[in-house]
Amino acid sequence: MIKRNPLSDHEKRLNELARKYETQCAQGESVYMEPEQFADLCTWYTNNYELEKADEVMDYALKLFPDNTMLNIEQAYRFIDKGDIDTAELLADQIDDDLSGDLQLLKARLMIEHEDFEEADTYLNSFPSDYFDPILVANMFLETHFSEKAINWLEKHGQGMEEEEDYLSILVNAYCYLSRYQEAIEACEKLIDKDPFSAHYWLSLARCRLAIGEYNKALDACDFSITNDEDFGEAYLTRGNLYVLIGNEKRAKENFREATRLHAIVPGDMNEFDLALLLDQNRAEDAIRLMEFYLKNIKLTEEQELNTHFRLGVCYGEMRWNKQAIAYFDKVLAKRPQAVEVFIQEATMFVLQDNFEEGLKYLKKAIEIEPNRIYLYRAMAIIALVMKRYDEFREYSKLSDEPLTDSEIGESISMVEKGDSTAINYLLDGLRKNIGFC
Repeated sequence: MIKRNPLSDHEKRLNELARKYETQCAQGESVYMEPEQFADLCTWYTNNYELEKADEVMDYALKLFPDNTMLNIEQAYRFIDKGDIDTAELLADQIDDDLSGDLQLLKARLMIEHEDFEEADTYLNSFPSDYFDPILVANMFLETHFSEKAINWLEKHGQGMEEEEDYLSILVNAYCYLSRYQEAIEACEKLIDKDPFSAHYWLSLARCRLAIGEYNKALDACDFSITNDEDFGEAYLTRGNLYVLIGNEKRAKENFREATRLHAIVPGDMNEFDLALLLDQNRAEDAIRLMEFYLKNIKLTEEQELNTHFRLGVCYGEMRWNKQAIAYFDKVLAKRPQAVEVFIQEATMFVLQDNFEEGLKYLKKAIEIEPNRIYLYRAMAIIALVMKRYDEFREYSKLSDEPLTDSEIGESISMVEKGDSTAINYLLDGLRKNIGFC
């Protein structure tokens, strides 16, 4: 939720650095900065979603400083972000600086990318307790979705740093990823006490309030964010979302216009963080209100529109409004007839209606498109069993990732023949949980 280095004076310095870089490039002049400045500028462009510009800056910097450890480490992280782990490893192996804590941290990150979690933990703990900056290690855990480890590392290695802004910023993000929003709010309020003029801190507080349904308090926080930075597009976007949620569509449209002007809403790249918060908290009805507003009032690309239709289908399904769910799923299939996830969700809807024939049909379509999803055969086997189509039950069971033995197959058939309703309902409950969102 909180961007890296969110302090307003730091942001202003990077804005000036970016203007200087772009002006000199436009005029055909050579650009010279210190390696640290190039690295900061690269991060700034990344945080502002200008990824091609970030790549350009890094390539330029490495031409000037090809052997600079910090820049090569930063470049390795860029490869990681793009999913090119092999190239990142090759680059890390070429860096000749065994005394660099940042390099050791990069190596630990690569272990985590390979899911060698215990090896990474052992490796990090093999160094003296003060070898790494606790903030950097905690941030690494955060970026790899180990939020609990990030908190634990700070608690163990960050004694005396508890009131520092970087420490508190990581806590906010970690608590949010763990859906511990009340604790995140407390950390946000400490940050605001330290820097009441940070638009980012106020927006983070607004989003935490939004997550727990405190929409009016969230609006107040957005107002403070925009007061501190009138050009903060994301704050207008969140404020627009909040106005939708409290039913003030006129004010919502005004804020969405500002968000669009400030590039927080652009075709193909709309920030959906607030929507994710609603979905995380299972507030399907509010999420539906927001998405249906998007469809009516915001110019979406076809891909965004289809993704919104899919999410609406899922939300209506969670509310057991099956007819509406299926209608939205069908809109996706009309444009994307090979969308496997839609077939799986549609199958779930039909099973919820006890329409097992249609449920089985949609699962068959899904596995025809992606035969490697053999776990679906488990669901198909249960449906065939409940429908007393025992030959199909045997076939699907043998094809699944957890095939039953002949003895287990016989016992299952016997259970259905005896009409054991408790056991059958247990099977159906497990089916609904395993193949869809139920």
